[in-house]
Amino acid sequence: MAAFVETGTYLKFSDRPRSKSRPVLWPVLVHRVLYPEPRQPELNLFQRAVLGLVRAKRVKQDDIAALTGLHPELIALIVAQGVSNGWLTSDANGLTEKGHRLLDDEEDESTSLKAGFLIQDAITGYFWPRMVTKLEQIEPVDPQAKFPEFSANRRTGHIFRPYLARAKKQSLPDLDNELLARAYRDYRKDYRASQQLGGEHSSSEFFRLQGVQRLDASPEAARIVVWVTGDDEGDELWSVKDPLGLRAGAWWLEEPVKQLLGSDTKLRSFLAPLIGIPDAGTLTNDEWLRELQKRTELDILIEFPWIEAQPDIRRYFARLLKWRRKIESGSTWDSDLEAALGDCQKLLEVVMQWMIKMYPANVGQIPPAKKLDWKLNERLLGALGIPSFTEDVVRTLARQDLRQVIRACQNPSSSLKALLFAAGMGTLTDDQHPLKVLQDENLQIVQLLNLADLRNQSSHGQSKFKKGKVEKITQDVVLEHIEYALSFTECFKDWM
Repeated sequence: MAAFVETGTYLKFSDRPRSKSRPVLWPVLVHRVLYPEPRQPELNLFQRAVLGLVRAKRVKQDDIAALTGLHPELIALIVAQGVSNGWLTSDANGLTEKGHRLLDDEEDESTSLKAGFLIQDAITGYFWPRMVTKLEQIEPVDPQAKFPEFSANRRTGHIFRPYLARAKKQSLPDLDNELLARAYRDYRKDYRASQQLGGEHSSSEFFRLQGVQRLDASPEAARIVVWVTGDDEGDELWSVKDPLGLRAGAWWLEEPVKQLLGSDTKLRSFLAPLIGIPDAGTLTNDEWLRELQKRTELDILIEFPWIEAQPDIRRYFARLLKWRRKIESGSTWDSDLEAALGDCQKLLEVVMQWMIKMYPANVGQIPPAKKLDWKLNERLLGALGIPSFTEDVVRTLARQDLRQVIRACQNPSSSLKALLFAAGMGTLTDDQHPLKVLQDENLQIVQLLNLADLRNQSSHGQSKFKKGKVEKITQDVVLEHIEYALSFTECFKDWM
């Protein structure tokens, strides 16, 4: 089993992208191998399919169309090309010697062998679908520096300092014949796709690999410069460029980068400048909302990583972050404000549901109630000894029907106030319950109750015919409740 050890060897195969980017020094193990050199195919994907079927004695064009899904006119054109180029016999019922040789050469590249290098990821252990004949080394400005810097341009003196990604501490998988063959297949497939229009090439899993073999018993450790840019065209936060320059993107690095971002907060901060929200006036509404979503995901990665452990809470937490940015930009309607207010309450309801499930109440300890009894509820709530259940809070919660609270303890699908009451009942069985630990200055539950009342107001029609004061829902009011719901949720991060 191999392991990564810093050797001071740094590799750089591709230039810095023209778009805004950040470099990462990715840890790898480099294996010396002998492999067939892939060539640009003479036949395109459709020609190969048709000639292959003719070789298999499927010569009727209707059969070929049914097997390949190609249009009959395209098949007729390919057959005509085959006859004209001498690949097919004049009656198109078989391959000529030239046609057989062409297909055999396309499938067997083992006659052209070369020595080169296969790269193994020192974070995931995965073998990259890339092989190179030469290692392009770069020298750091100061070889003794803990965090190496490199000269990007000797003429300008520009220096770039990549981020050092942490290698896997455990031993990595050894390179065996099966893994070597698989890596070469992936490389050959990607190489052909890069050379030929029409997407990935459908290569056989059984082509001959006699020439693929290891040349060294053990690999050498190194680091490769990997460029990361913002994903301007997709829905991801970042795009990883192919460090070997064969294709535009490194599809095999997308998932490892995501996993690394989940554990490495410094890397998140390093890549954060690549994600920005352009001026809303320069984008369509859909484009701007997509960028807004990216920024929200970045905020969660950098500022609120603890919430990843609770996907349901995370969903509504992310919505409020998005609403906050949208409202602050001034791009909102009255319906947006009401929707944001509703999401504030939904987030708090989900937090209560989480608490009820994590700290279940013993409903047998709750006295039976056949009707609403405010005095009984006040005595019960006061006896819980919850610091944030002030007199005002107790007085308000006491108006809840105790039967509804008991149902919420068993199945937390009720109003926010009933859920809060039910969550409080869980403190009877656990002295380390969050509501026993957190103080009133942390939770400020009076504001939670105000939010519940305001949300109830906004969910009903308003007119001059109703009695009582109606609070106007403004951007400032909604932003205040968004900040409260976010900070309230964050109070429970040590328990999530």
